[in-house]
Amino acid sequence: MTAVRNVTLHGLDQSRLIGSRSNKRSVLIYNSSHVVFSSMSVYNLGVIAKSSNSITITNSLFNGTEAVKTLFYVKLNNAFDVKVSSSVFYYYGLDITYEPLPVCSTELPHYSLILTNLTLFYSSKIVLYTYHGASYNLSVIFHYNILYSLSSFTLGDSLFSFDIKNSSFQSGFLIELRENLKSVECNFSGIQLVSTFVFGDSQFYGKMYGIEIFKNTPGTLKNLHFMIIIIIKSCLISNSTGLRIDTKFLASVQINIRDTKFIGNEGNKIWNTNAISLSNVTVANSTNTGLTLSLSLVTIKNKLTFKHNTGVVGGGLAINDSSRLTLSSSANLEFIDNHASYKGGGIYVEETSNSGIILEASNIPLTLINNSAGAYGGDMYGVYDMTQSNQFNLTNPDISSTGMLLEIQFCNFSNLKNASYKQIYPGQALKFHIVLFGYDYFGSLNVTDGILEILDGLTPDSAHTVGHVYARPKPGSNCSSPIEYKPNHPPSHIMHTLLFVTKKPDCIYWDYIVNECPIGFRLDKSQGSCTCGQSVSRENVTCDINTLNITHNGLLWIGTYHTSTLFNANETNPNACIINEDCLLYCSPNPVTFKLNYTHTQCVDNRGHRMCGSCTEGYSLLMGSNKCGQCHNNYMMVAWIALFAVMGVLLVVLLIALNLT
Repeated sequence: MTAVRNVTLHGLDQSRLIGSRSNKRSVLIYNSSHVVFSSMSVYNLGVIAKSSNSITITNSLFNGTEAVKTLFYVKLNNAFDVKVSSSVFYYYGLDITYEPLPVCSTELPHYSLILTNLTLFYSSKIVLYTYHGASYNLSVIFHYNILYSLSSFTLGDSLFSFDIKNSSFQSGFLIELRENLKSVECNFSGIQLVSTFVFGDSQFYGKMYGIEIFKNTPGTLKNLHFMIIIIIKSCLISNSTGLRIDTKFLASVQINIRDTKFIGNEGNKIWNTNAISLSNVTVANSTNTGLTLSLSLVTIKNKLTFKHNTGVVGGGLAINDSSRLTLSSSANLEFIDNHASYKGGGIYVEETSNSGIILEASNIPLTLINNSAGAYGGDMYGVYDMTQSNQFNLTNPDISSTGMLLEIQFCNFSNLKNASYKQIYPGQALKFHIVLFGYDYFGSLNVTDGILEILDGLTPDSAHTVGHVYARPKPGSNCSSPIEYKPNHPPSHIMHTLLFVTKKPDCIYWDYIVNECPIGFRLDKSQGSCTCGQSVSRENVTCDINTLNITHNGLLWIGTYHTSTLFNANETNPNACIINEDCLLYCSPNPVTFKLNYTHTQCVDNRGHRMCGSCTEGYSLLMGSNKCGQCHNNYMMVAWIALFAVMGVLLVVLLIALNLT
């Protein structure tokens, strides 16, 4: 139908079906006006209205066939003053595009699009594009519609007003903001170039998106510098991925969310947004942090409530990547029963990126009840410095809070920067227990975790970075698990310095010396570690410099000639000669682990000393045996009786020999 006027297609009871056996046919309405589709049933047939106006579709059914594997469309391309109402779509898409007029008018034209009481089942969806710039103003009314599939509106830098009300989106809704690549610049004096997009009294739920607003291409909405205002009011977003807002590369968008609930979503996230406000908003039962801010500026104008949310870092609210949360004088925050498996059960603020909370007035109410975290900051983590000018009015002052790592101390020397020095052998690790502190909300030091920078050098001033380590307190203790660092210095008598530094920075240091390898060990320069010395090394013999243990498979004795020699003597010590011989009589036939300063472990039957040749201290050879044992009191009694018996016999012999009476 080309250039027609006042045409009505009305379906009668017996004659309302139009269709096609081919999936490539369409009804085309071009350059026409006042065309009405009423009570029609359209089957496997596209409908296209192009460069037309006053198009009405009402009380109609658009029914595609799933088996055809083709989605049919009702396409409206620069169709103005269109009304689609009380219609049902199966496997049909509603594709609407608005492009600029060929030339600018002397006055700003106004056109409308009205979509009411529509139901789109299964794979049916609505896709809308606006690229018309300021060549006309488009008013869209979207009321009482039900959409079962994901739909999207792509908005260029155009002049429009959308009013979406009392509608249900069961697979989410996308708004993509793009700069206009096609528009003709039209100037109308006195016209404020502000576009609005309003959601009201609508529900968004399903397994996919809730509401997603994004701009993912470089550039800004330019040309006529449109301001876009997006308002979400009295809505419910539930059981979906939640709210997603990312307006990167876009400077002229304001988003206001009020009287809205986010319930049972995965998590709600705001990225790269500089003008967004929340008022009377509830976030509850989220599974991946109630609300996450990243590179965003968000203002709270009224009540904001977080209940029963869970996350890893931040259960209720996470403020990251230089984001700022500004609280107006009428703001009111509540965090109830939120949990983080790591830190910040109620609130988490990433202090390292200068994220924070700004209070525009003092005594803004903050309620923190029954929030928890698996590690640190049950109620708050990182909320301290940014609130010093104006403090919250804590309705429950008994809170759990801490912050990022700011101060450190050695556990055993709490007030000393350099408590002592250590001596190690090449290949051994330095081990330290450290307590880490951050500031809680009240400005007191509280235990926390964090990343430490490790520096090594001859002096604290000349030390250089050799690594980083994550440290946290052991369960039930304020002290960390051992922090290990293995120096790579050759043996010498030179003092080295090891430093641990926080980002504040705060530092502690400890001096150490790398000694020569001990008896039985030698330096393996390729590994930078002490290993078995030449006199100890043989098949099935291993040496551990960390424990100073030597291990072999048995029937072998390894030790020194002079056991009185100090164990940490240099291997070249002439008194440190090593015996490394097979031992078949009194040595253990099983694998043994021992140290050179205690070689008895290699022996059996309470034997010890060189080659297990004698009894150890407190033991003696048993009568009639080669075994060593302890002499008990009953043996001593028998010895005394035998002695007195012999002495008695000798006394009688002596009396007879001397003829004494």
